[in-house]
Amino acid sequence: MPDTTTRGATLSPAELTALRKHVVHTADGRLAPTASAKPRTVEDFLTTAEDVKRMIETDLADFVAQQAKKTPAGEVPPPVPVLIWAHGGLTDKAAGLLTAQRQVAWWKKNGVYPLHLVWESGFKTTLEDVLRAKPGKRGFTDVTDLAVEAAARVLGGRKFWDDMKLDSAGACLPPVGKGAPGGAFVLASALRSYMAANSGAIELHIAGHSAGSIYHSHFVPRLFEGDDKVESVKSVTFLAPAVRVDTFEATLLPLAETGRIENLSIFTMNEDQEKRDNTAGVYRKSLLYLVSRAFEAEKDAEILGLEAHLRRSGRIMAYLDDASERLVLGPVARGRLSSTQATSHGAFDNDEQTMMSLARRVVGVPDSDEPDHVAVFPSRTREVGEFTPSPRPEPTGARGAAPRKLALCIGIDAYPRDPLSGCVADATSWADALGDAGFKVESIHNADATRDGILRAMLDKVSSARDGDIVAIQFAGHGTFAPDLDGDETDEFGPKDEALCPIDFRDGQLIIDDDLGAIWDAIPDGVAVTLFFDSCHSGSANRQITPEEFESRKIPAGATPRMTVLDADEEAAFRGERAASPKDEFRLEAWKEVVKVETNRAAVQRAQRVDGREVLFSACQPDQVALETNGHGVFTSAALTVLAKTPALTNGDFVRAVFDIVDDTYEQRPMLSATSELSARGLLTSVHDALPTAASVAVETNGHRAPAEMRTAAIVAILRATADLLEAGGN
Repeated sequence: MPDTTTRGATLSPAELTALRKHVVHTADGRLAPTASAKPRTVEDFLTTAEDVKRMIETDLADFVAQQAKKTPAGEVPPPVPVLIWAHGGLTDKAAGLLTAQRQVAWWKKNGVYPLHLVWESGFKTTLEDVLRAKPGKRGFTDVTDLAVEAAARVLGGRKFWDDMKLDSAGACLPPVGKGAPGGAFVLASALRSYMAANSGAIELHIAGHSAGSIYHSHFVPRLFEGDDKVESVKSVTFLAPAVRVDTFEATLLPLAETGRIENLSIFTMNEDQEKRDNTAGVYRKSLLYLVSRAFEAEKDAEILGLEAHLRRSGRIMAYLDDASERLVLGPVARGRLSSTQATSHGAFDNDEQTMMSLARRVVGVPDSDEPDHVAVFPSRTREVGEFTPSPRPEPTGARGAAPRKLALCIGIDAYPRDPLSGCVADATSWADALGDAGFKVESIHNADATRDGILRAMLDKVSSARDGDIVAIQFAGHGTFAPDLDGDETDEFGPKDEALCPIDFRDGQLIIDDDLGAIWDAIPDGVAVTLFFDSCHSGSANRQITPEEFESRKIPAGATPRMTVLDADEEAAFRGERAASPKDEFRLEAWKEVVKVETNRAAVQRAQRVDGREVLFSACQPDQVALETNGHGVFTSAALTVLAKTPALTNGDFVRAVFDIVDDTYEQRPMLSATSELSARGLLTSVHDALPTAASVAVETNGHRAPAEMRTAAIVAILRATADLLEAGGN
């Protein structure tokens, strides 16, 4: 995914017209219904199905005829190599065309006919927004890699990565319903027809950089379909491939193992170099690590271009090890067929040694010291906006420095359709109490409490903390259920995720458990984080109430539930915001193709942290509803009462004390989710503080005791949550 947005570089109308013989352009996988034969601007450059057929039947045929004239009389002309190139996901249309223009003459000079697949993606803009932040928003320029991964995961990166996959899969689809086929499907059909009618005239070579490997994983199998299927593809070469290992194993590896792909090779960086690379001067590893840890459905998805992941696949390594030239880990000088000096993810398609090795493989130069006549690759100083700044070192806090207390208080009453009345008051009261306890407090209320604003503020608090700091985050507002997009919350009640409701939640802007988990995963070492969530379904992994049960539940007089249920349109909006949205039948079929070959997609659930850094106080048990009454949340009123009377409690004692004074009328019992070690630690204390002793704790309540069975149920729930965490940590 090299970032190849042009900086002022332009193509003339004459250059654009010449590229119509070599470029197949698609948008959302589709060809255009009409196109100008003489485009004057990049925006004017489009490709139709007739253009694709003309490229093969006329333009390629003419080139083959010209090459045949170079063959001595009486000899059979050798097959003409046809190179089909797919660029990466950070390349926009203009840059894709510019790359094609710079390479076409070089390939043709070497007797190769190039075809460039130029496909549009909005991923580059999304990545820049996440890493550098939009004007006026929080940026992430001095944070840990974990924080960058969290930001990339929760602030839109996955949606656009999935959408990019949809574009590549859609380009390779046959007609769906009454619609037209994808652009690459048309190309595959045209190549098959030409090769069937002109046996031995051409041979096919496939090359892709980064996400281009995803495109080719869907394209190459189309060449082996139908009555006119090709006998073989001469070579497939991937440069720093971003395709998933499971997708590769499902699509291309079987073709290579059976010899239908005669030679499949991978050029990528060795593991040390991947970790020396950087993305945007912010993330301190190569972009492939960010893809694996933030953009795929499951965290730490295995990516073909990462050496560590590649070597875990015995099947892939068995194939690659069968011939030494099949895996090139750079930077390395290993003869003229297997050399690369690319030292960053985006450098492979502009590295002279890499591209010369590729060209020599395509034209059939032997791996020897004999002179060859391959024209030198026209590498250049990039005029394009590749991310090049050197990254800052990982931020660290000096040991022994006075711990800071940082707090974020969030309250939302002004929901347009189902307003509340005590959440802003809760946030204000928590801010006052935490401020009195020495915390530096930031507050977000109502219109400012958007999904983006809340998540950025949470991540800012977590990522800016240092060893010894104490962070408190409070939320008061609605909770709800959301469609589970990963399959990690499927249970007897159906596939649902728990979610917090920002002010804009009805537009699909929910905060689900996975978002919060990504942020908690970014907690730096030595930082204590305590969460007070006064809403329904605030983070429990053991949900025991359904939307139907909630709607039929009797709410006490004078109380309002902090829970709402999404309708079908709102669920659809959530899906559209959070994952690639199959807007029509064509895109839906493309999505099915993507998921079908991602056999490990979301197979590994996110493990909760068990290293003693996060504590969650939830307003109610998994089968209960959080309520507000008399201008405040029931949980908040009880919690602040306990905090004011007896601040020096352990976390476990705090939840028990709050439990004791909640009025039984509300059938609401708070819940603690924490490790056993954290349960025994002092409330809102540093991880370096000594554990409080039992003798030092005197729990004050208002004298009200919950029924014994209620208290037992709460303790069982706490123990169950602890057991779940310990079990997750042991797996």
